[in-house]
Amino acid sequence: MRFGFREAIFFLVLLGMLSSYYFFVLQPRNTNGEEARADIQRRQVKLKELEQKTKSIDDLGQEIDKLSEAIAIFEEKLPAQQQVEVILEEVWNLATEHDLTPKSVRTEKIVKSRQYAMQPIKMKIVGNFDGFYEFLLDLEKLPRVTQMPTMKLTKRSSEEGYMDADVVLSIFFEGTERSSKRSASAGGTRR
Repeated sequence: MRFGFREAIFFLVLLGMLSSYYFFVLQPRNTNGEEARADIQRRQVKLKELEQKTKSIDDLGQEIDKLSEAIAIFEEKLPAQQQVEVILEEVWNLATEHDLTPKSVRTEKIVKSRQYAMQPIKMKIVGNFDGFYEFLLDLEKLPRVTQMPTMKLTKRSSEEGYMDADVVLSIFFEGTERSSKRSASAGGTRR
């Protein structure tokens, strides 16, 4: 067999076709295959994370239900703004039940937020300290959310066991956004 010019050109064309096949077909497939394997590994890691997170969804659902019940109980304790006078009357009656004399009651400016509002009420109460202590215990048992941020007790020098109390009683009630949502849900949707 003779190896001549034609055979050399044929051999070079074959080598060119093999090298072009490698550079244009095999190498891109290898690169795409490596990228695909890396993508598969990333997705498998995400699937494992998702499986771990979905295992706790049952517990999460129960926790959301518990928190929703707690919010509902708290919202029941927030009166509407119109009921603040009723609560003030309850506090006044509690004071008189324990032989205390409310000398003055003065409302302060309402502090508002989106979810709730607070009505501070300054009260001056005169009476026996034991009665005042019982009044505080009964005040704590009221079904509404109330707070007493400040209290100043002054002993009366003229009578043994009697005192003057200057207290600020904060009554919490529904904010404007909450009360409008509640009235919309009670009365149906209006357009």
